[in-house]
Amino acid sequence: MILPDWLDQVDRASFSYENLIGRDRWRDFTPVFGSLAVVGATSYSGRLRTIGRGCAFQVQFSAATSIASTAGTDYLTLPLTARGLSGIAVMTNKTTNIAVGNCVIDVANSRCYLPTQAASAQVFTLYGEFEI
Repeated sequence: MILPDWLDQVDRASFSYENLIGRDRWRDFTPVFGSLAVVGATSYSGRLRTIGRGCAFQVQFSAATSIASTAGTDYLTLPLTARGLSGIAVMTNKTTNIAVGNCVIDVANSRCYLPTQAASAQVFTLYGEFEI
């Protein structure tokens, strides 16, 4: 990519620089879950966006028969290594348009622990943010 001369005057660690060169766009990633109880064919999609020292992520997942999660046990492996003290995430039921609950981001192991969800064949989403 050929950059204009004036771009050298912008701080390369800044959000402005990242925005100008297009690195702050959403990128796809493949979600990896641990211990999630899934029955039937599954569908997982994810995307992430880094802004400075932060990462925002979105995940959508469903199963033909059912998905169930147990708080403190079932988790999403974060797409990038988490740093800092904590992060924030929420799980929602996209089929019924209700919040399932808050998630816990553990920076020690870069995991997003899901709230408890009874077995369901509905579509679920996650949205979260954490420091990188």
